[in-house]
Amino acid sequence: MGEHMQSVRAATVVAVCGMLLPLLAACKSLEPIVAPAYMQRPKAQVVGPQPVDDSPISQKRDTGTYPTFAKPMTAALPQMEKDEAGTMEESMTRLGNARRRGQISETEYKRKVAEMRALYDQQKPVATPAASQ
Repeated sequence: MGEHMQSVRAATVVAVCGMLLPLLAACKSLEPIVAPAYMQRPKAQVVGPQPVDDSPISQKRDTGTYPTFAKPMTAALPQMEKDEAGTMEESMTRLGNARRRGQISETEYKRKVAEMRALYDQQKPVATPAASQ
């Protein structure tokens, strides 16, 4: 029993020291690598007038009014309605089914696909320069 008690005490001492050492180490602040008194201060930099772009976009314009964002946003092209999209989807599905069943010729199918692609190209949004206000 004596040897066992001695090993328990030693283990307890080691455990207590293991918990106290990090706490004691945390209390001591580390010295800075370079003392603040000897640190190099940044030099003041004098900035003079800078060249400005002369384009009209970068110039201030006095319109006499405050800018407003109350106007509703409008699309560049009218948006397709839900029923129009449904109708177009149905017609495309019918066209594909008719081609698969052989009810229309390949040339007729290609003509209608080209027609739809031309409509798509016509409806594509065009990149416009940013509006200046």
